[in-house]
Amino acid sequence: MKKSDYANTSYMPKTLLKFYFKKCFPGLYKWILLFMVFRLFEYSGSVVFPYVERWIVAMFEGAPMGTAIYAYVMPTILLLVGINMGYSTIAIIRDHISSVLRPYLNRKISQVLTDYVHLQSMSFWVNRMAGSISANIRYCNDGAETLINNVWSMVLRLVMIVLNSTLLFTVNRYIALTFIGMFILRAIFVFGLRKKIKKSAERRASTGSALSGKILDGFSNNMAVRLFAGESREHDYLEKPRAEHVNARRMASFWQRLSWAVPAYFWDMMFGATLIFCAYMYSRDMMKLSDIVYSMAVYYNVMGMISSLINEIPTIIDGMSSAAKGYKELSVPLEVVDKPNATTLNVKHGKIEIKNVSFKYKNKYILRDLSLTIKPGERVGIVGPSGAGKTTLVNLLMRFYDVRRGAILIDGVDIRDVTQNSLRENISFIPQDPAMFNRTIRDNIAYGRPDATDAEIKRAARFASADKFIMLTDKKYNTMVGDRGIKMSGGQRQRVAIARAFLKDAPILILDEATSALDSETEVAIQKSFEKLSHNRTTIAIAHRLSTLRNMDRIVVLDHGQIIESGTHKGLLRRGGEYARLWKMQSGGFLQEEKDEK
Repeated sequence: MKKSDYANTSYMPKTLLKFYFKKCFPGLYKWILLFMVFRLFEYSGSVVFPYVERWIVAMFEGAPMGTAIYAYVMPTILLLVGINMGYSTIAIIRDHISSVLRPYLNRKISQVLTDYVHLQSMSFWVNRMAGSISANIRYCNDGAETLINNVWSMVLRLVMIVLNSTLLFTVNRYIALTFIGMFILRAIFVFGLRKKIKKSAERRASTGSALSGKILDGFSNNMAVRLFAGESREHDYLEKPRAEHVNARRMASFWQRLSWAVPAYFWDMMFGATLIFCAYMYSRDMMKLSDIVYSMAVYYNVMGMISSLINEIPTIIDGMSSAAKGYKELSVPLEVVDKPNATTLNVKHGKIEIKNVSFKYKNKYILRDLSLTIKPGERVGIVGPSGAGKTTLVNLLMRFYDVRRGAILIDGVDIRDVTQNSLRENISFIPQDPAMFNRTIRDNIAYGRPDATDAEIKRAARFASADKFIMLTDKKYNTMVGDRGIKMSGGQRQRVAIARAFLKDAPILILDEATSALDSETEVAIQKSFEKLSHNRTTIAIAHRLSTLRNMDRIVVLDHGQIIESGTHKGLLRRGGEYARLWKMQSGGFLQEEKDEK
């Protein structure tokens, strides 16, 4: 997907079908049409082959006495071989078309949904598990295949049933009427079960995605499981969702099985009655043997078609219901979107103005009428107890959420008037718990600047005091870090994240407990690097370890979403206010907190 195409993922159609036709099928219609045409050719065999069987029997029945039988039947045999080979060729071509279409379609669906999910705000992610999101994307993929393959197959079966029944009228209208009557009765029976089938399919999809999310959650936190000897607790924790999913699958299978089992017995009994009727007609010279063979061939063909059709209906309801539910979960409207006329932010100075900003989460205000101006190149530390609003303020500045009231400006431009990408491209963010991709160390450092040279990557690593431990790994910068960086220590992950920020070289720097996972010796080295990095850059640093903020130009103290103090480290200590109280509470320079911040 081209970078310009990402704008197309900021909006999702309301329904699953519109999503398929507007977002996924364009560009693939040629292959979809070819697949449907060759599928039609394949299904035409259900009409052709009963006639072929009738033809064969009639051929032997009508052979003149004294005729050389081989010479008489050979042209017909060669023709039949040609017909069979033709249908085999059609099946091969259809399979080739499917092998081309399915991967491209699956890729497109996955691509569009993944891109859209990446645009979601923080509130979307805090309420969902990665495993559930992945499962829902898989359901949407399966739904597209169901729509193209199963639904079209159902339509073709209906056409072939009607066509075969119509042609059977030319042989015996009573048998034809029997077929039509049985089909109608069976369709009514399945139609009556449709709500049960749909509801059970939705429950199976819901319990399945929930189970996948919880399993992945345990895998992602395997270290915590091992450290707390939590294997048995994880086993017990997953028992209920596993049982719910098993029960949901059993019920879904029950309603599907019921939809075909009852009509199947009725169909079998009707076959015996039809055969008796044919014997009666033959004994009175009202039917030829070739007509009986044709009738039975059509019977088995239509019976198979109807059975497949009836069995297909629950599969279609199941697949489309699961896909619709998964799509509904994924297509939640974006809370934070770029304006249609959003411009590109070009930071020349780095002045940040927070004007009367208020923000609440679940009816609880986190920030109230907060105003703060940070001069270009100024280094500001933000402290306060948990729940004071420090992280929320940073999230608003990076537009992970939008302010409810007030405005945030950078160089006089409201950040809501610029694109989110351009805003974040101008900010280097070093979090407390750095995110690591299961890629190489080089890839993780270069994520903020993919075009960086090896020399620039290594320079950033040295700047972050990371080069030394990297060179001790087996493959140096090509070492895989594992899922979420599990192969590295917390301090090593933090230094890679710091190197990533160094490499990005953005005009605004935000540090959220960026040295919390480092030992004292490494922290001293990193602090020196921060001094260089923050030079002439607007810097915001959140820290519980107050000693890391001593050299900040200004320290702002937050409490209950408002600024209660502001000044230098020494000035705030002399004032003897909240900052001085927090400083006295420190043990080794770290603030002891009682509750977690949002």
